[in-house]
Amino acid sequence: MSVLSRVRVLDFTERVQGPYATQMLADLGAEVIKIERVQPLTPDGRPDDRYPTDGRRTLYTGMFLATNRNKKSVTLNLKSEGGLEVARRLVAISDVVYENFRPGVMDRLGLGYRDCVELNPSIVYASASGYGPDGPYAHLPGQDVLAQAIGGFGAINAAADGRPMPVGMSITDVMGGMNGAFAVLAALYHRLRTGEGQHVHVSLLASAIAAQSEQAVHFLNTDVGEPARGTVMHAHPYIPPPYGFYATKDGYIALSSGRQIPQLCRILGIPDLSKDPRFCSYWLRDRNRAEFEQILEDALRKRTTAEWLELMRAEDLFAAPVHTFEQTFSDPQVVHAGMVQTVDSPIGPLKLVAPPFTLTKTPATIRTAPPTHGQHTDEVLQLVGYSPEEITKLREQGAV
Repeated sequence: MSVLSRVRVLDFTERVQGPYATQMLADLGAEVIKIERVQPLTPDGRPDDRYPTDGRRTLYTGMFLATNRNKKSVTLNLKSEGGLEVARRLVAISDVVYENFRPGVMDRLGLGYRDCVELNPSIVYASASGYGPDGPYAHLPGQDVLAQAIGGFGAINAAADGRPMPVGMSITDVMGGMNGAFAVLAALYHRLRTGEGQHVHVSLLASAIAAQSEQAVHFLNTDVGEPARGTVMHAHPYIPPPYGFYATKDGYIALSSGRQIPQLCRILGIPDLSKDPRFCSYWLRDRNRAEFEQILEDALRKRTTAEWLELMRAEDLFAAPVHTFEQTFSDPQVVHAGMVQTVDSPIGPLKLVAPPFTLTKTPATIRTAPPTHGQHTDEVLQLVGYSPEEITKLREQGAV
């Protein structure tokens, strides 16, 4: 039995932050009922193409398929009385309501936290937003790259010339999803012990700030100042080299330990830089990182990444190849860990990324592909007491 097999989640989420969280709960066995618009649209208003049959692939296709497996899809018009009544009935039999609209939207629909508590006093109600439920930014549109900008990712990830750089993925969305799922599990545990539900809040901005706690504590408690990368190869503005991606004869190699400089230099066939007066301490290496890293790259360019890795791994150095996406998904460790799993879908075999954790007694699993639009509407309506005739009438009214 899955750990959340008796938990029902009513999912009013779109895009990434919310769907990623509810998918994590679904992977752990929760029954997740996803409420979708009657008219299938992508987040920017285009017709839904989650399972295109003409070979087209867009990021929105990938976004939906990556964050909605193991869920049931129900179509409801929440602005109709019939659709709203279906939602109310579902709230009454659910353990969790999860939404990621702007603060106030669910209240205006009549499905806010207080509304749902009246229907189900022990409900765990999760709200995911851009900036939180209140404050000066609460009313503003929240989106991953905007949260990255305000939350410091641009600064911590700045280019060598100081230009702020966004991370090339929806990183605050994913972290917001993880934080939201974690908080819901904590709230469910509290309810198990006390019978009390509660309102859970998570945001993109808070997730961005929390992810940088190491750097933030350093900045907030010292006079180190703004983060600065300094060189194109350096990975961390507050850690001296070697720490980054360095060019080899045929690609790049990652190095990450200042404690192994003597061994590294011996393997590279260069003088021991830990004894060089320019680099013989932590702060000197940090101050003179451009010179240090240029010496490393000049030596590394003489052999291929594979040749260097063979020599470095023989001495247990902290080193790894810098992969392309193709290399990542064919890497022997990724394959061994089963990080890509294939499921049947309406368009044939669909490759999905597996849950990133394992549980020996109650493993997370991928059981079903992301649903087609409204695939489970009739099934779920029957769950809350609607007869086939009533479902037909709701459909004629445009409520479902």
